[in-house]
Amino acid sequence: MNGALALRPAAGPAPRGPGLRLVRPAAGEDAEVQAVAEAAVRLAVEVLAGARPAHQLSLVAVPAVCREIAAQLGRRARGGRVVPPKVLSTRSQRPAPAVAEAVALVVMAGRVHALALRLEHARGRWRCTALETTAP
Repeated sequence: MNGALALRPAAGPAPRGPGLRLVRPAAGEDAEVQAVAEAAVRLAVEVLAGARPAHQLSLVAVPAVCREIAAQLGRRARGGRVVPPKVLSTRSQRPAPAVAEAVALVVMAGRVHALALRLEHARGRWRCTALETTAP
């Protein structure tokens, strides 16, 4: 055939596989993780803004995260009035049964920043094992 494709037309639509479906967590899991994420974000933001002492972060975070935040606070200029931070939104998800990830938008000192947290469940409680922020 000159200039034409030599394809035979399909007999019908392609066969469909079993398909994908959304698997929802058990009742209460989303609410628990969201509540833990919101509390951890609120505490972390208050420490970062200078409204709480850094040692209070140990209530929800592992020592490595506490040391990292304390070092970050030590590099900042001190003084001035502390403006209470505001959490605009917090979202969380569970990529694994004992792991949650959270992101938040917050206002600190009149500027909007993002926070990302990793929470891990061990020994009956959730702990922040990693924290990253766009705040200076």
